[in-house]
Amino acid sequence: MQMLNQPAVASPDATAPRLRRRRWLIAGVLFLAVISAFFDRISVAILFTDPSFQNAMGHGFNPARLGLLMTVFVFAYGVSGVLLSFTGDVFGPKWSIAAGAVVWGVSMALMGVTSSFTAMLCYRALLGIAEGPQFSLTNALVKQWFPPREQARANAMWLVGSPLGSAVGFALTIHLVGAYGWRSSFFAYAALNLLVVLPLVLLLIKDRPDVPVIEQTVAERAADTPYAQQVMQFIRDWRFWALTLFNTCGLTYLWGLNSWLPSYLVSSRHFDLHRSGVYAWLPFVTMFFGMALSSWLSDRLQRRAIVSASALFLAGASMWLVIHMPGAEAAALMIAASSFFWGGGMPPQFALALRILPPRAVSAGIGFHNGIGNVVAAFSPLAIGALIQATGNFNVGLSVLPTAAIIGAASMALLARQRL
Repeated sequence: MQMLNQPAVASPDATAPRLRRRRWLIAGVLFLAVISAFFDRISVAILFTDPSFQNAMGHGFNPARLGLLMTVFVFAYGVSGVLLSFTGDVFGPKWSIAAGAVVWGVSMALMGVTSSFTAMLCYRALLGIAEGPQFSLTNALVKQWFPPREQARANAMWLVGSPLGSAVGFALTIHLVGAYGWRSSFFAYAALNLLVVLPLVLLLIKDRPDVPVIEQTVAERAADTPYAQQVMQFIRDWRFWALTLFNTCGLTYLWGLNSWLPSYLVSSRHFDLHRSGVYAWLPFVTMFFGMALSSWLSDRLQRRAIVSASALFLAGASMWLVIHMPGAEAAALMIAASSFFWGGGMPPQFALALRILPPRAVSAGIGFHNGIGNVVAAFSPLAIGALIQATGNFNVGLSVLPTAAIIGAASMALLARQRL
């Protein structure tokens, strides 16, 4: 029986080469799952510019209704992230991710066969519900398999799947739609989920190693503050809500950009399909480099709040310049610059969250933080589409993005004053 005051130690097996290879292999599968999920999420945005898709949905080019396709997904995604993340605790992360991959694939296949706008909305909501817990499930696996000194790198490995998934997904969807029609993109991503992601999850992911990487002592467990009390602790902490407002504004920018960038380039800046594909891809590449740079810089300076606040402010200022630039090429390049700064603003917030949240309430706190952000940001595509519909001007709709970025930067500046 373990002694009450026995010190916490990591098993020697935790540093064995075989276990080390296994956990990085798991991180690679999680990275692929995130990329596939982002293919599913953003593929519909390309179809906003496709007349055959618009006609199949029975409404032609209707920005408000098209924006609703993204809004209903993100809203369902956010609510599911808050309410369904417990599935990893009940059924285990492996089987929860596997079940999710099945629903992802089925949802995409159903979207490929429908010609009903109402049915498309329902399938997009189903996809959002199935993908909502992915963030929490992935973090649960990282916590089980990686010692603290490696968790930042492990999280970074799958986190970069979001900009890379958007970058590759935009280009790949444009190719599929141009070569084979809009339905082909849904069938291709359904096959990716069911024939690639699902088998890899079943074969390579395990909920936890045979020997825990880090073992908490009985004394430490006994001394823990009650869980409900720790949850109330972060709910009453203004710093948590300032951080959540920052994340909400950042996600408002992201989902608005994901939804309307291709349409903006084609309809407002008059790019052809090929050039719009290049410039729709570029911002997510620069976003990736922004994430990498800010992760290094915030670690080096140990002033994460000021890095995040400055970067999101510059993202908003750059996007404001986009709206007022007369030249199409210059505007497209400035969007890429704005995305670079956005990428720089987001990663340090997770290190801040770990400092603010009580130890036993990290999962609940991250669920609230990410879920609330996505629920509110879900209305960004719809709001942009409604503004475009009402004014006939894409620039008016896109003004939502710099506005959100500036508000988020101001919120993070409050934390910077705390020297966080």
